[in-house]
Amino acid sequence: MANDNKRDAIIDAAQKRFSHFGVAKTTMNEIADDLSLSKASLYYYFPDKLNLFAAVLKKIVEAQRAVEPLSLKEKNLQKAIAKFLEARTEFIISNYFIIEYLRTMNGSYPPELEQIFSSARSWEINLIASILTNAKQSQGLKLKDPTSTAELLMDALEGLRFVNLHKNKSFIPQREQFLNLLKREKELATIFMNGLSA
Repeated sequence: MANDNKRDAIIDAAQKRFSHFGVAKTTMNEIADDLSLSKASLYYYFPDKLNLFAAVLKKIVEAQRAVEPLSLKEKNLQKAIAKFLEARTEFIISNYFIIEYLRTMNGSYPPELEQIFSSARSWEINLIASILTNAKQSQGLKLKDPTSTAELLMDALEGLRFVNLHKNKSFIPQREQFLNLLKREKELATIFMNGLSA
């Protein structure tokens, strides 16, 4: 097996285990056994579970980006933002057992993860800016700088998430809390978008 193929196979095997059992309950030995690899061979590619977790997280984030967002096809601004928020929530719920591992880090992320978060945030801001640009052209939205406005909306949504998570005393809410959070996010986005349309 070529080096790149072996690395990809390890990431795939880890993703399957992480998705089914959770990251904390998965051992590097189990992943090596799934692939009939020696532990030494596994550690050659990934020196520890954090590095493997970061590779899996990067893979699922990049897979999400590869799908053209439905929100870009939607002409109505409110519906486009709602579709963006729904897709984001669906992504989190479908990858819950992988993402919930972040709870163990208590908000202090190693550089391997910071880079992934920064890239994901930039992608989301660019997506929202594109939605706003579409609305500016099709609905005559009064907007000077779509990127700056997208950053402001993301900051507001992150503030809402922080407040909700702080109330629940956890970084990653339980699965059932995501739908309540989505409802609040949609309410906030509607108020925000109504302000832009005024």
